[in-house]
Amino acid sequence: MAGLVDIVTSLPKLVQSIAEIAMSDPLSAVLIAVGGLLIAGTVGLTGYLAAGVFVSAVMPDFSGGQPPQGR
Repeated sequence: MAGLVDIVTSLPKLVQSIAEIAMSDPLSAVLIAVGGLLIAGTVGLTGYLAAGVFVSAVMPDFSGGQPPQGR
């Protein structure tokens, strides 16, 4: 539990450090923005896929048809 408290209390310092780095050079700001977008996209896609798996597991199959028979 102490580790979580340390992480939460150090977040303002982390944000301040990233802001200082981003303000130092335009290329740094672009790279930080692109990295943030890549991470947000990856997390969003993973969340979308996880939600799809959850919905697929919870919802019953309404196809009503017989499975295809092999010949």
